[in-house]
Amino acid sequence: SVITLSQIETFLTLVEEGGVARAAERMAVGRSTVSAHAKQIGDEIGHHHFRRHSSGQIVTDAGLEAYGKLRAIFLQAAFCAEQFRSANLRTPGFLPVRVPFGFPGASIDRAIGRTSRRLAGVCLLPDYQRTAPTDELGISYLPWAAAVDLVADRWLLIRHGAAKCATATPTRVSELTGVRLHAPRLPAALQSSLVALADQANVSLELSEASFAEILLVVAKSPRSVAVMPASLFNPGLLHGRPDGPFGVALLESTAFDPAIRVSGLEHPEIASFLRQELETELRQRLVAPATRSPRAPSPELLTLKYCRSFLALYEEGNVGRAAQRLSIVQPALTVQLHRIEETVGCSLFSRSHHGLSANDRADTLYRLVRPLLANFASTLRHLGASAEKDTAAIRIGLMPALDDESLMSQGFAIALDRWSRRHSDVVLQVMEGYSGTLIRWLQSGAVDFALVDRLFTDPDLTLEPIVEDKMAVVISAGSDLLAAGPVTLKQLAGLPLVLPSNRHGLRTLLVQSLHKAGLALQPRMEVDSMAGCLNMVKIARYATILPLGSVYKSSDRRGVSVHEIVDPQIVRTICLARPRSKPCRAAEADFLDELRRAFTRADPAPAGLPSRDFYGPARQFS
Repeated sequence: SVITLSQIETFLTLVEEGGVARAAERMAVGRSTVSAHAKQIGDEIGHHHFRRHSSGQIVTDAGLEAYGKLRAIFLQAAFCAEQFRSANLRTPGFLPVRVPFGFPGASIDRAIGRTSRRLAGVCLLPDYQRTAPTDELGISYLPWAAAVDLVADRWLLIRHGAAKCATATPTRVSELTGVRLHAPRLPAALQSSLVALADQANVSLELSEASFAEILLVVAKSPRSVAVMPASLFNPGLLHGRPDGPFGVALLESTAFDPAIRVSGLEHPEIASFLRQELETELRQRLVAPATRSPRAPSPELLTLKYCRSFLALYEEGNVGRAAQRLSIVQPALTVQLHRIEETVGCSLFSRSHHGLSANDRADTLYRLVRPLLANFASTLRHLGASAEKDTAAIRIGLMPALDDESLMSQGFAIALDRWSRRHSDVVLQVMEGYSGTLIRWLQSGAVDFALVDRLFTDPDLTLEPIVEDKMAVVISAGSDLLAAGPVTLKQLAGLPLVLPSNRHGLRTLLVQSLHKAGLALQPRMEVDSMAGCLNMVKIARYATILPLGSVYKSSDRRGVSVHEIVDPQIVRTICLARPRSKPCRAAEADFLDELRRAFTRADPAPAGLPSRDFYGPARQFS
């Protein structure tokens, strides 16, 4: 591997800061250095660890996994350097501490670091997991008063606009009226507490599977949206220096639904006690100034991984020539490296003679530290590389509700899914239904990977690709006298008793815009969001509705309705494939997108006898 400890440190900082500029400032290096180091790690492992956004870098789940594994390596390397300089002859021990996955730079990480410094010869390494620990050393969450010996935590509120979120005094629950709470992916035990809290405050709550960084994107777009999370999992670094800032942080008043932390450790009760104390100390400081960033610890002077490998070869071979051959470098270069290794560690490691190298006691100590470090590093890279090769994470698709299985949307999607699944049986598809506005919000927050929407607009963070056009038509009961046979003009719509979707539906937006261009107003008698609901009203009462031809033309006879294409001018709904502009597609995902394009391009022609000559077809290309 060509990954260095310096690159690992940069990568960890980028994840914790959430932006190249902020990470560069934090480390006092150039932005190009941060980008190059992150790219090197991504290329080496084979994963996309970040997706770009106008507010910074949004770390992916693969990036969070790499963060957890590489942070453990970096902490182990720092501990080894400290142990060697302290001349502690005790064999070091490394203990994993299970902590919740997905919260880099949080207070619990700092508490673990402070606990490690209290232990002699033992290093605690965070093990980020989605499941809570049982009896092993670890941190889990419970509702307050669920057990004894818990560490009291509090809810924090994060809101866009510093002036809107005062931090001097706790926010009362009664002050939440009118807001919408957004929670990131939290441990399961906390979700029920949040639901109860939202019920008490009589506010809406959205429990998301998104990261905190993704939730901030949602909060930045609406003054009524407020992020909520435990103080112990909060990373203030993600708020500072953001182009979409500022953000304010406030403490919520204490309630019966406060979160609480359980520190387990059946086999290590003393260490668990230390960790509980450090968590309490860390949280006291966090609650006094929730938005204050902790000072950056100085970077430890570490022996590079390259020099660690060279030392290992020299120690095990006992001869510069054989070690150079093992490392595939020339002997003079290895001799120079040995001098630099000894300069870095501050002592001589070998006695030289014509017989070769003889390791001294300090070399024996360094060997006991370096050998497991390199073994763990190699194992970590194998694990991360294997997860990249076997990337079977679900593909999350946002889809608009279809009228039935004969509609354009249903049939196009079904054809694409059938063809794609024959080649990708090991990849799971997660289909989430919603209207276009909801789907777009899900895309912007990262809740879905791509979506089919019926809006064509400009967004700096999204790519929208028109894939099919669907003309609009008036639908009435087959026996109704509201319209004569044949097409209907736009002006005739104003006199019809219409039942239409509400303003939150993409179809309503399209109709309003089209009539506005013609100088007409749209005044429906009734609003029903469901297309099926609109059709039911048409069949049982003297109403007309407006629907896409692709939704109803195949089932018009079965449903007992009459379909009249709108002309002079036509109203055309454009179905677009929307996806994040900066998010790279996995191979399976790109393949599914291709199948969607093919399925809608090859849509069946309209049957003879209907007024439209071309109900829908491939969309025109928009630049």
